[in-house]
Amino acid sequence: MDKQKQIEQLVLLCIDTAREMLKEYKVIIPFGIRSFNDSEDMKMNCPGDKIPESDYSKQIDNVVSELKEFVANENIFATAFVMHLESDGGSGVGLQIETEQSSVLFVYPYRKEGDDWVIDEPIQTDQLMEKVF
Repeated sequence: MDKQKQIEQLVLLCIDTAREMLKEYKVIIPFGIRSFNDSEDMKMNCPGDKIPESDYSKQIDNVVSELKEFVANENIFATAFVMHLESDGGSGVGLQIETEQSSVLFVYPYRKEGDDWVIDEPIQTDQLMEKVF
């Protein structure tokens, strides 16, 4: 799989996972997903599953710490860091994708319509959450 396709698959997996969290928990628990240089596998880390009583800021710190450790110890091509964001009364999925060459943060606004969670097209921002690479 070429690298662009690998990034696209990573983004789709992140959005699908966020949507499933919204369906099940009505909130996005911060999580990370990593993609590898030498395989098409992707692995998720979500320490908030293990420590649900932890505050949101602590959950974010734990995800970022784990991703940094994975980057240092595994053959990582790209990481994705996903969290809930709010501004001006709206909610969004914050999705930061990083490789050794680049980092970008997208915000996917979302809303509930009936029983379904609708995640809209992304807005690219100039800001980043905490860098992993």
